[in-house]
Amino acid sequence: MTPIALPLLLVRHAHAEDSHPLGDAARGLTPEGRALFRIHARKLARMTPLTGILTSPLVRAVQTAELLADALGLGRVEVHPDLRPVRRAARRIVDLAHEYGGGWAFVGHNPFLKEAARLLIGPEAPTLRLKKGAAVALALDGAEHPFRWLLSPGRAPVKSLSALR
Repeated sequence: MTPIALPLLLVRHAHAEDSHPLGDAARGLTPEGRALFRIHARKLARMTPLTGILTSPLVRAVQTAELLADALGLGRVEVHPDLRPVRRAARRIVDLAHEYGGGWAFVGHNPFLKEAARLLIGPEAPTLRLKKGAAVALALDGAEHPFRWLLSPGRAPVKSLSALR
């Protein structure tokens, strides 16, 4: 029996502060965002094991990644500059997906995560709504990157692209 390959997860950071005295990069998760994502991370951990987590260096993404790592029993997360919310970030996320492969979660920001998902899935992909804390799972089978599921906090998993149209 052939084992099922682990998916790649694209995870949008959880709900964060509206502003921070030190600027956008320093905005952390709100207490409510932290509490909701902690519950959501446990659901994600039940849906798929992961090998590792890469995160944007922005505080809200790092905090989200740490909560996910805790739920998965992973010892650490890796900060990666290519997950910063800058021009061409979606293309960089696609390149990271090919470099790291399945079993990894990339924690970052919209609109770059949903753009990367569209690039990976292909032209048939509907526009995904990645709410704060949402995760989209994609298979990485060679040149194909089929959609597996989308899980948003407080919602049931969506397991087909047609349900998103």
